[in-house]
Amino acid sequence: GIGMASRLLATRLWRPLSGRRLGRAASWVRIERRTMSSDSKKPPFNFGPATEGDSILYGSCRPGYGDNEVDGAIKEEEVEGWISHMHDNGIKRVLSLLGDDEVKWYGFDLEQRMRDEFSSYTRVPMFQGDAKTALESAVTAAREAKEPIVLHCSGGGGRCGLGLAVAIGAGKGVALEKAKEEVEGHANVVGTKRKVDLKKLDKLVTSGNASGEGGTYLGAQYY
Repeated sequence: GIGMASRLLATRLWRPLSGRRLGRAASWVRIERRTMSSDSKKPPFNFGPATEGDSILYGSCRPGYGDNEVDGAIKEEEVEGWISHMHDNGIKRVLSLLGDDEVKWYGFDLEQRMRDEFSSYTRVPMFQGDAKTALESAVTAAREAKEPIVLHCSGGGGRCGLGLAVAIGAGKGVALEKAKEEVEGHANVVGTKRKVDLKKLDKLVTSGNASGEGGTYLGAQYY
């Protein structure tokens, strides 16, 4: 009867998940639940365009974002959902704003995995060296190549907001307050969370990094 036919069809269509496929499926479920738990209408991974009409520059949280800020805590399977979401949205390049201490949270070579998955991967800690120039160079290269690039810090809020503000011209023809307004305003429209600290933005555009203290990275506690 119909019931038997349905069971036979289900049997033929069903394929068991195993190994890497099972790990990916499980990690997607965990990450989607985590990123969407507060509000089902919020974009997954805090992912969205920097400003209205920009098809190249995006922001997001880090791969595997969650309550796992311990050295070696993040397994490779936990970043699969993030990678898949970026591919699905046409992202070709990744600009990480994580510090040296934060990449230690990953129990595998995250940076090599990013290089394998995307056409370009760059990491620019925001509180050391000439972060501003490195950030601008990465975004300029993406625009010239017409390849969408995603900037991420940890949660996708503070440092990501600073990076997006610089990338749209803060301090170079765009007033800091205007850059803050554009980044935060569009985030409110699309449902992402960005915060542009004007004091840190001023340090970033005047000294080259957000510490403003000779390029000393002060850790991940900022955002």
